[in-house]
Amino acid sequence: MIAAGGIFTGSDAAAFLEQGAAAVQVATRFTVTAECGLPDKIKQEYFKASEDDIEVNTISPTGYPMRMLKGSPGIGSGIRPNCEAYGYLLDANSRCAYIDAYNREVELHPTAKKVKVMDKTCLCTHMRNFDIWTCGQTAWRLKDTTRRLEDGSYQVLSAEHVFRDYQFSIDQKIALPSLD
Repeated sequence: MIAAGGIFTGSDAAAFLEQGAAAVQVATRFTVTAECGLPDKIKQEYFKASEDDIEVNTISPTGYPMRMLKGSPGIGSGIRPNCEAYGYLLDANSRCAYIDAYNREVELHPTAKKVKVMDKTCLCTHMRNFDIWTCGQTAWRLKDTTRRLEDGSYQVLSAEHVFRDYQFSIDQKIALPSLD
């Protein structure tokens, strides 16, 4: 078994391994590293998030629950489906629920220049455009893993720093980066 979800420190990982997990999967803290492909502007949104900014919803086209930041610009954006070149995220009936929802809104508002789709998102396009910000349950703690800079932004760390912190931290402590 591989433990995943809520593993924020090396102590968390060690606890799961001590309980018999063969491995742990970590992701949230790597979302905001220099090596992550997200634009720095988006990484800062993760750092700024509070616990109240995180929600579990079912607006994925697959219908499965997903956790994301409420401020994701893709929510309700009504983007025209344009997934042909990227594939589709399909539900259990092999349908794209976003395309169905989009077409429903177009039908309900035939004269609208842009429709709003609030009950589904187009993850194919929104994620490619960095408009849907999925996250782990502990994303609100990211600001505690780094330093706030003079301009109000947060220092982006290397994946190596985060990995070493997981590897060597004890007692739920997080190694903050050096000031230089």
